Amino acid sequence: MAKAPVKVTKRCSVCGRFRAYGETDTFCISCGNDALESACSCGRGYDYALDEHQGGHTTLHCPRCGKSLKGRSADFEP
Repeated sequence: MAKAPVKVTKRCSVCGRFRAYGETDTFCISCGNDALESACSCGRGYDYALDEHQGGHTTLHCPRCGKSLKGRSADFEP
């Protein structure tokens, strides 16, 4: 029986969106950039962020270091 693929919550550092990706996925499905991060710069994974992000919160911060995770990079072109 085939194993179900492992899903990891990743954030695109360009467009700022959180989504569930496969472990080896590297490109954002929204903007196409290869800027996916699976953890904050402090090492905390984004497992908490998907539910909070979908809840319509206007701000989102890492619970370990307090870094703001909401918003887009200056490189983002819609």
